Amino acid sequence: MSLVLGIPPLIMNIVQAGLLERAFHDALFPSLLYRGEAQYEPWPANTGTQMFMTRPGLLAPITTPLVAGVDPVPQTVSYEQWEAVLDRYGGTIDTHIPTSAVGNADQFLRNIQQLGLQAGQSLNRLPRNALFKSYLSGQTVLIAATAAPDTAIRVASLNGFFDVVARGVNVRPLPVSPSSPLPITINGTISRNVIGAYPDDATDPYGPGTLLLDAAVGAVVAARASVLSRYRPRVLRSGGGSSIDAIGASDILTLQDCINATNWLRKNNVLPHEDGYYHGHINTDGNSQIFQDPAFQRLNTSLPDHVYYQKAFIGTIAGIAFFSNNESPDYNNSGARTTTGTNAAYSRDIGAETTNESGINIGRTIVTGRGAIYEKGLDESAYVTEAGITGKQADFQVVNGGVEVQTERIRLILRAPLNRLQDQVAATWSITTCFPVPSDASSGGYERFKRAVSIEHALDS
Repeated sequence: MSLVLGIPPLIMNIVQAGLLERAFHDALFPSLLYRGEAQYEPWPANTGTQMFMTRPGLLAPITTPLVAGVDPVPQTVSYEQWEAVLDRYGGTIDTHIPTSAVGNADQFLRNIQQLGLQAGQSLNRLPRNALFKSYLSGQTVLIAATAAPDTAIRVASLNGFFDVVARGVNVRPLPVSPSSPLPITINGTISRNVIGAYPDDATDPYGPGTLLLDAAVGAVVAARASVLSRYRPRVLRSGGGSSIDAIGASDILTLQDCINATNWLRKNNVLPHEDGYYHGHINTDGNSQIFQDPAFQRLNTSLPDHVYYQKAFIGTIAGIAFFSNNESPDYNNSGARTTTGTNAAYSRDIGAETTNESGINIGRTIVTGRGAIYEKGLDESAYVTEAGITGKQADFQVVNGGVEVQTERIRLILRAPLNRLQDQVAATWSITTCFPVPSDASSGGYERFKRAVSIEHALDS
């Protein structure tokens, strides 16, 4: 048996494979904060790429005694459905091994690490975007003034306005139409129904666009007036207000905002997570702002040794276990931006504006309860047929066909060189999954989504 530096090749293979697997884990785990909120359910094989989940509503309690000799009136249970659509995600990078071999650092391992970072951030943002698109839906503003005869209005976001679930009317979300209207309020006083929604960009159905109404607006309404769906989820804004434009530079996150979020979830019978707490994803600005709150300061007067001040993090308070999450959406990390006013801008990834008309950048803390989001994923080992693969799956060995490392349902595939010089190695990550957000329109208040609350506040910069 030939030796390399006195080590048998089989041992070298194990050591090398172990290094690759560790590099992938080290890069991946720090970024999977939002994904940790999702309850995982495997996607059954051979069932297609679209699935509808069904939830029954509650029957109203009966507190009136039956009349003698009169049968009780039959009741009907209302149902609702939400949708999961399976998609595949992945990224790849090539490494020229001769370049890696002569460099002052191992480019191959560095590329693996960078792929891991990409996979981690991708799998953090997919559930993040799904959560915020749902829990910011149904609330937007006009981006053009209306005249009294107008039957179409221009809005900053169509998120929450292009489909409707009405309790006792339809089970599955239906596109808005004359037969499936969506009740809205314009500027707080004008009630109309949306019967059509047309995005400016067909590739972004959540973005700016036009809403068709069932009747004329009937008044002149200025741009940036609020447009609210009857079925919008609860959004709390520091300082109050009916739209993002109500937030000023001094409207920072407070402890009372967090208590209000807990109160809302409890009021709607939303269970905390298995650890006994609701979960709050907070950015560093929001965490810092809590320490400026006089109520929080009074609570911790003369307690400089408390863990809050020792770690400069609010941790667990107000029934919420907070997680510091720099991936909390803001103007800088929420995708392509579209101007929606003189200073306002919409961000594509979360289907909402991230800068208001006053030029205030908006931060968002989301507080979730149990069952706020699911992950439904397909085991990619199902892609391997009786024909087999070149190499071994989830085996930490470098062989001619490549090595595949599967961790947290993410595959890392190392393809052996296929070029004539056998010196170009491809590394790829892949996952087939989706993150559906369940609705609760069939019970409680009008809100379509009830298992989380978003708190909007001004960012420090």
